Amino acid sequence: MSFTDGLRRLVIGPAELIYGMIRTLFLRLSFSPAAAMAATVLVLCLAAAPVIVSLLRRLGVGGRPKELNPRQKKTDRNNRILLALCCVYLTVLTGLLIPSQVIAASPQEFADVHEYADPVRYLLKTGLTAAGLFMLWGFGYGLFLLPKARKRYTLLVTVFSAWAAINYMLFGKNYGIISSELRYETFMNAGIGPALLNLAVLAAAAGLILLLRKKAPVILRIVSLYGCIALMVMTVININTIRAGVSAAEASASRQTGEKATFRLNRNGKNVIVIMLDRTIGGFVPYLLNEKPELLEQFDGFTWYPNTLSYGYHTNIAAPALFGGYEYRPDGLRDRQDLTLREKHNESLKIMPVNFLNAGYEVTVCDAPYADYQWIPDMSIYDDYPAIRTFNTIGTYNDDKEKTLAELERVRNRNLFCYSLFRCAPVLLQETVYDRGMYLEDGAGEGGVEGFDLLGVSADYMNSYLVMKNLAAMTRVTDDGPDTFLMLTNEMTHNVIELQEPDYEPAGKPDNAAWDAAHPTRTTADGKVLDLAGAGELVKIHYHADMAAFIQLGKWFDELRAQGVWDNTRIILVSDHGCYLGLFGVNLLDKYPDLKDSGLYEPEQWTDTMCYNPLLMVKDFGAKGFTTDNTFMTNADTPVTAFAGLVDDPRNPFTGNPVTGEGKKDPEQHLVESDWAISRNTGNFFSDPVWITFRGTDVFSPDNWSVEK
Repeated sequence: MSFTDGLRRLVIGPAELIYGMIRTLFLRLSFSPAAAMAATVLVLCLAAAPVIVSLLRRLGVGGRPKELNPRQKKTDRNNRILLALCCVYLTVLTGLLIPSQVIAASPQEFADVHEYADPVRYLLKTGLTAAGLFMLWGFGYGLFLLPKARKRYTLLVTVFSAWAAINYMLFGKNYGIISSELRYETFMNAGIGPALLNLAVLAAAAGLILLLRKKAPVILRIVSLYGCIALMVMTVININTIRAGVSAAEASASRQTGEKATFRLNRNGKNVIVIMLDRTIGGFVPYLLNEKPELLEQFDGFTWYPNTLSYGYHTNIAAPALFGGYEYRPDGLRDRQDLTLREKHNESLKIMPVNFLNAGYEVTVCDAPYADYQWIPDMSIYDDYPAIRTFNTIGTYNDDKEKTLAELERVRNRNLFCYSLFRCAPVLLQETVYDRGMYLEDGAGEGGVEGFDLLGVSADYMNSYLVMKNLAAMTRVTDDGPDTFLMLTNEMTHNVIELQEPDYEPAGKPDNAAWDAAHPTRTTADGKVLDLAGAGELVKIHYHADMAAFIQLGKWFDELRAQGVWDNTRIILVSDHGCYLGLFGVNLLDKYPDLKDSGLYEPEQWTDTMCYNPLLMVKDFGAKGFTTDNTFMTNADTPVTAFAGLVDDPRNPFTGNPVTGEGKKDPEQHLVESDWAISRNTGNFFSDPVWITFRGTDVFSPDNWSVEK
């Protein structure tokens, strides 16, 4: 960042931000653009009125202000000190501490392995914006006021400082997982109860400040001073956490060659493809295929297994069994206390590649999830097997990456600071300030996507979407050579956004009102109805993302047919877990209502057994027709299914145990809910586990589920 850019961010940036947010708020309130502009100007003029009056009084208009006596001068000096401390406090809180805590929670999300840059750089920009807003404009505003007005203003800023701390530290903590673009994966709704409690606490805090202001004002200055020091210390700790967290990403970036991923398929051999589509909803399959009949033709040969179980709701819990088989179920991971979760996770990611490699296959692995427990997969875990070809594909297929990164940088810089304002706002106002992740951006969503430009579109989604769109470009078909194995992970079905219907393509501002009104439901071939319009936005955007994934897969499957490698290729499509959409699963809160107040993570999410009902679809060699098989399966069947008839006596190379499907016959299957963050959940087993037990063979039966409370 240049000196000019920094100066602009300090001086002009806050004014632009506040002006844009106020104007956008009026637009959200259905003001016309002209009325919104006029209302915004009026609000800003009213805010400036006290300063204008003070300046006019100093110039003698309306009478000059009286000279202060020594006691009044001392009081005014103390007011300026308290005002300065409060402005510093707000600057550090909103510009440094809150952004640094967001980044420190998952540092690698803010680092691009292909264009590495230290995420700490964001703190410089948010810090300057906060300093401009609170120090330059906020403190400067107070200095221009007359002493009497400054006293009232200082009291107001002191109260706001206390409220900001209370709102951030005590409220609004359970809105769910947030992306690097500062958007929650769920649609936030604080509820009236927390909002009223928050107002009561804020009122009490304001009353206490008024009392201290009258009886012991020095305490306010002391508390403000120590508050500033505490926030700065916590910020330094967060910065150290960020630096430590991205060291692996920096090392991974240094290993990037710039080579785009490719893999071979042999027309005259046997090819096996395992694609893990993160968080794909298995229950959507019949609706997707019925809405787009061409998909049914493109997916000819697949068998869909709707009655499928996964062992956790988060990738760190569910992925090991998917990739490593039944030995990597939660209870198997628990029993091997001599190894860390990272070591066991890495083992699981090698089970299929190493077995196929030993069987003479050419092996390619792309984006192994959480490899070496890094957000950006550290593919060096395969270095002991130099014949295994490895790639990180996510983010490599954007033809305008420079513009993409610039837009992502802009969104993060703005949203990090706006997120701070949102978290510091009273609960009653937080949903308004959050604005569905747009944070009252002036003209938000007006960008559009031309040539997959990312204006107004989630970068996380697009970076994965473009990989799926380029599967054909990654494919090399040959007539000779070894048999091949591909293991690829993609996150477009996890980083979901609303797409433009009916083609389900990215758009800067999707306009689906007319289409949704005409097509409020989706149906299956046998008449089951999904009320997409009434099911809520979380359901809608998951459906959109899953449909887009199937569309891109269908196009690739057509290419495989044209290239003559369809019938001799086994394809497994599988997800690590589902999502809490409340559609096809069992609500464990109905059986255990006390879980709601148990404090066990977020029960409205993990108690929906849709979380543990993943996608599983298999196309075997020479298979014809699309079929549905209700046999009980788990996604731990993936390695066994991949090896079937191809790898003799597949074994875990790290324990020597055979890789079989016998674990599915156990009378009980044990699932776990725990912390999703690999930066925190790093011990030998998952922290504070909640055990969920499944008995029987029907994942849709409430009688088969129980929770160990």
